[in-house]
Amino acid sequence: MPIDYTGRQVEISADLRRYTEERLKKIVRLLGEQFDLHVILTAEKHRRIADLTLTFRKHKVVSVEETGDIRTAISGAIEKLSRQSLRLLERRRTTKRRPKPSSAVVLNTLGIGEVEHDEHRIVHSELVPLKPMSIEEAIEALDRSHAGAVVFRNPDSERVNVIYHRPDGHLGLIEPEP
Repeated sequence: MPIDYTGRQVEISADLRRYTEERLKKIVRLLGEQFDLHVILTAEKHRRIADLTLTFRKHKVVSVEETGDIRTAISGAIEKLSRQSLRLLERRRTTKRRPKPSSAVVLNTLGIGEVEHDEHRIVHSELVPLKPMSIEEAIEALDRSHAGAVVFRNPDSERVNVIYHRPDGHLGLIEPEP
């Protein structure tokens, strides 16, 4: 946790450094020791300004506090930093991470004929677009297509289903378990 100090019209004493590091314990509990901090303390006529820039991971959080006392300004700026970093961590924690929807599925057809049971070979492989459609629409698409199967996304269950011609002349439907 490297901390850089810059003083503008203010002498950065060891006491101010200790005070700042003591107040940073809350942020250290939130973020761990993996952040950089730049503290700029400024003194103007009757006001003291603390400008803190916190950099962690790929984020940069800035807080500025202006009061009559330099210690109060540091405390206020650190409180703002902790609220902002907590909000940023919560936002990251609550965003839903879903896998990207697959837009195509590879359909492999196994060869028919004299093949040993231990050895299977892929005769034909094609890239099939994955479209949302109902079971009735999938049956119509199967009748129109020359392929033996149709892969589609069922809008009711939001899962990938396969409908195919069975050897007995009926249609088969493959649905994954919920």
